[in-house]
Amino acid sequence: MRAVIPILLLSLGCGTAPAARDAAERIPVAVSVPPQAYFVEKIGGDHVRVEVMIPTGSSHVDYTPSPRQVAALAGARIYIKVGHPAFEIETHSIVPFLDRLPEILVVDMSQGMSLIAGEGSEGHHPQGGDPHVWVAPSTVRVAARNIAAALRKADPGHAAEYAANLRAFEAEIDALDREIRDRLGSAASARKFMVYHPSWGYFAHEYGLEQIAIEAEGKEPSAQRLIQLIDRGRAENVKVIFVQGGFPRKSAQVIADAVGGRVLTADPQERDWANNLRRVAAELGEAYRHG
Repeated sequence: MRAVIPILLLSLGCGTAPAARDAAERIPVAVSVPPQAYFVEKIGGDHVRVEVMIPTGSSHVDYTPSPRQVAALAGARIYIKVGHPAFEIETHSIVPFLDRLPEILVVDMSQGMSLIAGEGSEGHHPQGGDPHVWVAPSTVRVAARNIAAALRKADPGHAAEYAANLRAFEAEIDALDREIRDRLGSAASARKFMVYHPSWGYFAHEYGLEQIAIEAEGKEPSAQRLIQLIDRGRAENVKVIFVQGGFPRKSAQVIADAVGGRVLTADPQERDWANNLRRVAAELGEAYRHG
C-alpha cells in the first residue's frame, strides 16, 4: 500500500508540479472520503471542484486509489485530510506522497477536535482511537472551520463569501443537531445498538448512545463471540444492527433474528452527510419507540 501511489504517479508521468491553471478555474480540492466533499462544497460553493480518494462503500484500510485519482490528487491545490492517526490510507500512503508536492496545501480537518477512543473496536485500529470523526455535528463544526480557513488562505479574493458560507453551514449543522436530538428522544442514554464495523462512535458519544461492535480485530466473530453478542443483545434490548455496504451481513442477521431486532444498512461514508445522519437517527428513534 505505501508504495502504490508513488508507483502510479511514475506510471502516469506526473512527477512534475501541476500545470499552471486559468485564474477563473475552480479550485481543485482533494479529500479522503465523500462526506468531506459535502463539507467543502457547502463552504466553497461554485469556487471549488472536489476529488474523493475513497469512494462510498470502500475501506480506508485497504483501498487503492485509481491512476485517475492519483493524477487528480497530484493536480490539487488543497488536500483536506481526515487527520486521525488511525486513518491508514492517509498515514501510510497519501501524506507521504504529498510530501513530494510541497505546493499542495495540506489541511488537517481534525485539528482542534476532541478525539475519542475506539469504542467497541476490539483492537481493529491498532494506532488507537476511532478515525471516523465526521459522523457527528460537533466534530463537523470544527472540520468546517478548518476547511473555511484553508479556502480563505488559498483564495483570499473570495474570503468574505467563504466566511458567509461557513456561517450558513454552521446554522445547518445546528439545525441538524436539534433534529437528531428530537428524533432520538429524551431516553437516548438508555439505548444501545450494534454495528458490524465500529464506525459510529462519535455519533454515539454525542447523543448518549453506545455502539457494540460485532467484528473482532477486523474479523468475523467466532461462534463463542456470536453467542455472547446474542446474550448481550437480549439483556440490553438491542433492536438495531447496522451494517455498512460491502461488509459481511450474515452474523448481523443471526443476531437480529435471535434478539428480535433489525439489520439496517448505514454507511458513514455517504456523500450526503446531513441526510445520512438524519436517516440513522430516524431509524434508531423509530426502532426504540416501538421496541
